[in-house]
Amino acid sequence: MRDLKLLSVMVQAFAVSTVKVSKGLGFNLKIKKESIVPGIKSESASAAALIGVIGEDFKGSVTLLINKKAFDYIIKTMSGGMIQSPSTDDPVSMSALGELANMICGSALQELGKSYSKHVDITPPQMFAGENLKSIPSESEDMKYYTIPLLGEAEGAKLYLVLGFR
Repeated sequence: MRDLKLLSVMVQAFAVSTVKVSKGLGFNLKIKKESIVPGIKSESASAAALIGVIGEDFKGSVTLLINKKAFDYIIKTMSGGMIQSPSTDDPVSMSALGELANMICGSALQELGKSYSKHVDITPPQMFAGENLKSIPSESEDMKYYTIPLLGEAEGAKLYLVLGFR
């Protein structure tokens, strides 16, 4: 992505939307502003949701990498307590994570529309699970990545929003 102003607007839109959507669902995530960094920088995660984002001037991905504590916290809250033991092996739990990614991207596109008037599309989420996920998108020279770490209210609940655009 050549336009750093657009990249900045996108980082802001996705960060604000992640906090706004989580609050609307009943759980609070706080951005660790001092830890926002270029590149892909995350601790290990147990689940991830990746959504492609394609605009007239860019293409890329938005990835939510979450640890087990965050996964449990988010899925229990999103299900209203109906899922007491969230598992990455459970399709309903993973579907809830995919829905969270969809909601964040939809909200971010509304935010982005305030300063970017061109058409933007998103893809359905791709879901990943494993014991030591560190990075879902591949790093390449023509992609600009930013990692936005967020903390949940539950002790040790961490989520990483990884944005990659060219």
